[in-house]
Amino acid sequence: MAGIEAPLIVTTKLGGRPQPFDPRDIKALRQSVEESLRLLGREQIDILMVHEPDRPQQYPWWDSYDPLDGPALQLIEELKTAGTIGHCGLAGTTVTEMTGLIQSDRFDVVLTAFNYNVLFREATDTVFPAALEHDMGIVMGSAFGQGFLTRRADAEVQAKPLWLAETRRQQLLAYYDLLDQAGMPAYELCLRFLLSNPAVSTVPIGCKTVEHLEASVATAEKGPLSADMLTRIDQIAAMMPLRPWGEPMILPFGKNYVGPGIANMGAAVQVGKLELESN
Repeated sequence: MAGIEAPLIVTTKLGGRPQPFDPRDIKALRQSVEESLRLLGREQIDILMVHEPDRPQQYPWWDSYDPLDGPALQLIEELKTAGTIGHCGLAGTTVTEMTGLIQSDRFDVVLTAFNYNVLFREATDTVFPAALEHDMGIVMGSAFGQGFLTRRADAEVQAKPLWLAETRRQQLLAYYDLLDQAGMPAYELCLRFLLSNPAVSTVPIGCKTVEHLEASVATAEKGPLSADMLTRIDQIAAMMPLRPWGEPMILPFGKNYVGPGIANMGAAVQVGKLELESN
């Protein structure tokens, strides 16, 4: 990115590097930021986001939750003071857990994914209201559901795969029918839907080609969808307001998927132990 003169807001995530990754090692976290700066060719990061802050069994970032604290926050304050980063944020995929972290009032931006798009609306319950209450920017990840919203699977949906809930199947068929009637590409419908919400600050696209970027820019320039189109999309989303238990957050079309893997037995074993001890 060195040498680019156009105005940019550069953001990256903290997490996953160096390997083996330890989110409690502030020295390693500092090295991770330094490596990001090197790779970006910059002296400052505009927004540094904590990756998966809401999944402690994946990344145990926090020493305490009330008040929220941990090495990552200590480093963020250090980097802000030094001017190495301008703002900090959260980047996660849950709803309840992310809402609690937002309410700590320690962050400037939230990137939330897989819980707000043309079919999923869980983020509207608490994530959006909490972020707006704390004057946080809202970055809307996974506009295209990592592909399941833009790569149609008509034949597979019609075939009623074992893992697909009937209500979701009917919803997808209604969505495909809307795309046919609207006469616009799925990526345009999905992107313009997000940009129609004034609460959404920005939408990462994940372009793989220059053509993808140009198509996204052209789509954004078309502006929000019509009120009638938004109403029809809302009606389709309302067919399944909450996701069924066990449904993957990325619908696995074309992957020979038949259902979830082994359940977490730890909690069940612990419950059984307690019952034995109480008898």
